[in-house]
Amino acid sequence: MKSNNKLLCLLSPVAASLALAAGSAQAASISYLLDQSNALPDGTNYLQVTVADGMDGAIDFTVEVLGPLSSIAAGNFGMTSFAFNVIAGGFAEAGDVTGLPDGWRARNGKRMDGFGLFDIKLQGRGWARTDTLTFSITGIDGDTVEDYAGLSHGNARQGHQFYAAHVAGFEYGECDDGGCGDDEVNPHGDRLTAFGNSHHGWKPKMLPLMLRDWHNNWDEHYEDGWEDDCIDSAFFGGSTAVPLPATAWLLGAGVVGVFARARRRRS
Repeated sequence: MKSNNKLLCLLSPVAASLALAAGSAQAASISYLLDQSNALPDGTNYLQVTVADGMDGAIDFTVEVLGPLSSIAAGNFGMTSFAFNVIAGGFAEAGDVTGLPDGWRARNGKRMDGFGLFDIKLQGRGWARTDTLTFSITGIDGDTVEDYAGLSHGNARQGHQFYAAHVAGFEYGECDDGGCGDDEVNPHGDRLTAFGNSHHGWKPKMLPLMLRDWHNNWDEHYEDGWEDDCIDSAFFGGSTAVPLPATAWLLGAGVVGVFARARRRRS
């Protein structure tokens, strides 16, 4: 009995230290999945955001495009914008964002279609699209990774989220069949795409005819569903925390196992 009690006393501080270390590791790095979209099906993990403690008090962000999007990448594929929030009482603003890639800038208080108004939005030029975006928040004393996991606000028909991104340059849907510009639906679709090119035979007097055709076929487009057409860009949002890594669960299971064995020996 005494030996078992002694073992438990020795193990308790060790287990507590291990649990504290695991908790600290999790607090220092938190990941979230962007699994909602304004144009693609919800419930798919499209992007992942990792917020981690950096050097000299910085908070580091890594935003990555995941397989479901990269697998349908086409020309000039990548993120064009990313937005996040600061919890109430936080002090970070666009001017505190550092380490952005060339062609990117930060701005305060911008919307992300369907996902509401965000405190800070990062925007890239067309040639600066990327499948992995990294940057840091610097100069804010005492901030933590949890300070950047707040919900958006304002009107958000897709739902308020911690993060949102816009990705372009992929192909989803009827991308090889002409989509809504197909001549079977709009016999003047080729003239619309050739607007201003005289060698295609376009003339100003054709405009009323083309507009009439589009108007007459609007109901057909609506009934068929726009999702059947080719989608090459969309907004994505999310607040879903990534589950704890397997090592954390193994650590917990190991500690429980040690105590269980000690109790069996005692009995």
